[in-house]
Amino acid sequence: EEAIKLASDSQSYYDYLCIVRFAIPRLICEKLGLPMPLKYHRDPWHICSEAVAEVFIRGGLELLYLEDVPLPGDFVTVSLLLEEVWAGSLSEEVV
Repeated sequence: EEAIKLASDSQSYYDYLCIVRFAIPRLICEKLGLPMPLKYHRDPWHICSEAVAEVFIRGGLELLYLEDVPLPGDFVTVSLLLEEVWAGSLSEEVV
């Protein structure tokens, strides 16, 4: 449902087919506890990691664990991941 909302949002700039082709199958596998099929490990279309993360966040599933590398948007927006890692907002000196 969350992926459909994101794809229907006129303000989103993601390739909608990527959401259907990569984000939703990955979300289903994650939710059911199934291993990811190999064809979803690499995205030949270079799906935006932000789009996948947004679908997982809205769907209430953890896509990335706190020890994982932050997404590009984490450096320019409010980020729960950075709040946890840095125990505060990212300072200008670090950027």
